[in-house]
Amino acid sequence: KVKAITMNEDKSAAILNEKCISCGACVYQCPFGAISDKSYITKAVRILKESDHNRRYKTYAVVAPSLGAQYADVEMGRVLGGLLKLGFYYLVEAAWGADFVAYLEAQELAEKGSLYSSCCPAFVSYVETQHPEQADKISHTPSPMVMIAKKIKEEDHDARVVFIGPCIAKKHEFRLGKTQGSVDCVLTFEELQALFD
Repeated sequence: KVKAITMNEDKSAAILNEKCISCGACVYQCPFGAISDKSYITKAVRILKESDHNRRYKTYAVVAPSLGAQYADVEMGRVLGGLLKLGFYYLVEAAWGADFVAYLEAQELAEKGSLYSSCCPAFVSYVETQHPEQADKISHTPSPMVMIAKKIKEEDHDARVVFIGPCIAKKHEFRLGKTQGSVDCVLTFEELQALFD
């Protein structure tokens, strides 16, 4: 969508990382499965195992609200119970973080008069790479994932936070260190399904 994939002279595809916004379109559209996101599933397993059944530290799953759509054919209690059986101490809805973000962004909007939301890391990357002249309009408020993880770690300093959602752009946000040390791992729903399996 942002022309981040080009064809080399030998007809092989190349991703231009300086243009890539981690929207995931290429991952989901490549008919050969040649493009994949970076998996943190082994890191998540290590976090869960090293918690020693939440005795050394507590592991929180921050779950995107779209979890219900991902598992529409399964009773939500079974999905949430499955997360607890995987070893998570507590489950937190990421939308709670969105409530905090909305409040802070409303204040920032009132001050600036014009503002782009910081909620979607792919959109933030899009503005930064495709329209850098407008990057100053991006909210300074952290994303909902980061906001709720920060709140968890304010209450429980030793906590480990694993974000679980549909979007690989959250992995990009994590990989770039934009989570202010509040998120310890990011998984997609596909990786969650692999853990369940």
